[in-house]
Amino acid sequence: MLARAVLFTLVPVAAAAASGLIAVLRPPGVRVTSGLQHFAAGVVFAAVAVELLPGVIDQTPWVAVVGFAVGIAVMFGFRAISERAEQRREERALPGLPLGLLIAIGIDFLIDGVILGAGFSAGARLGFLLTIALAVEYLFVGLSLSATLSGLVSRTGTALAPVALAVMTVVGTVLGAVALDGASPALLGAVLAFGAVAFMYLATEELLVEAHARGETALGSVGFFVGFLIYLVLHEVVR
Repeated sequence: MLARAVLFTLVPVAAAAASGLIAVLRPPGVRVTSGLQHFAAGVVFAAVAVELLPGVIDQTPWVAVVGFAVGIAVMFGFRAISERAEQRREERALPGLPLGLLIAIGIDFLIDGVILGAGFSAGARLGFLLTIALAVEYLFVGLSLSATLSGLVSRTGTALAPVALAVMTVVGTVLGAVALDGASPALLGAVLAFGAVAFMYLATEELLVEAHARGETALGSVGFFVGFLIYLVLHEVVR
């Protein structure tokens, strides 16, 4: 099971690598990027609504509530820490990389890996579907990151930054798969509920925020629902 989980983790890592290359070689336009980020957010929300929460709530509702509450505290705690670090850097007029953003994405990717490992512990089908959601998510988070780093680092650094952070997902997957192998349904439920918050945070606080900042269009907003619909279809096809 561990070998399978690690192998599937390479899919979102490859998506992150592709995002860096795209950002350097042929970056998409503002409107196209906004629409694609809406699409990615729709896929991530569908993974939460269809895969992560329903089964957990049916089996261990109070455990799911606790896991979700802990997820809120952890994700927004990381956000506060990263924003404080960025604020201090700006107040001191220190040049350099946006360390707060890099730390936040690295932690997000590590948590995603743990969730992916938990998904494979719960079942191969769930792990496979979560892999697809993460691959789509990483493609557009990576594009946003590379766009932020453009001009601050070399073209090579811009291309490699997303995949370097995505390696944290492999680490998280190994930790999750090993630690949760044979875990009780209650523990798996808590971890998956926690993961639902991590997924939703990335979608709402990164993908959608960035998409709206680039310019809102009706066609771009449709991308969110198209992404959700495609995931629903995939959910029915993969049995």
